[in-house]
Amino acid sequence: MMKQVLRGLAVSGVAAAVLWGSAGIARAAGFDLITSGEAQQAAQAERTMPQPVRTRNLPKPDAPGITVLSPSAPGKPVTAPLRIEVSFQPAAGAKIVPSSFRVLYGLLKIDLTDRLRQHATVTETGVVVDGAKVPDGQHRMFLQVADDKGNTTEQELRFRVGGAS
Repeated sequence: MMKQVLRGLAVSGVAAAVLWGSAGIARAAGFDLITSGEAQQAAQAERTMPQPVRTRNLPKPDAPGITVLSPSAPGKPVTAPLRIEVSFQPAAGAKIVPSSFRVLYGLLKIDLTDRLRQHATVTETGVVVDGAKVPDGQHRMFLQVADDKGNTTEQELRFRVGGAS
């Protein structure tokens, strides 16, 4: 009887390892952060919409900061699925409100927040997401966050996936 129980546990352990391994494979395969349709819409908007006049926005002293840690090579192509890692810096005496974090895509500002949150870790210190599938081409995201004093900030993230320009 004891041997049967031990065999059962061993088989269960193997099954659990197989299931855990497949879950790891599914996670490693990634998720669609940006669909090809959204990428086409954004590219069309970039070509046809008037570009806003670029002004240098100096950060407000009481606004939180957003630093993009990954992808970290501006101008150099990255490969998908990609890792997105962002660090938040609250102003003195304030705390970042993780639930305020938003991700908007392209000039149309397509809201990707819910899709990203399903696969990301969002805390007071930042965001980490692995396995974000993004089609080849140029991409622009707007990352937003607020603190508990109501101060908000937005950081633009531009990157190129693959060899497309």
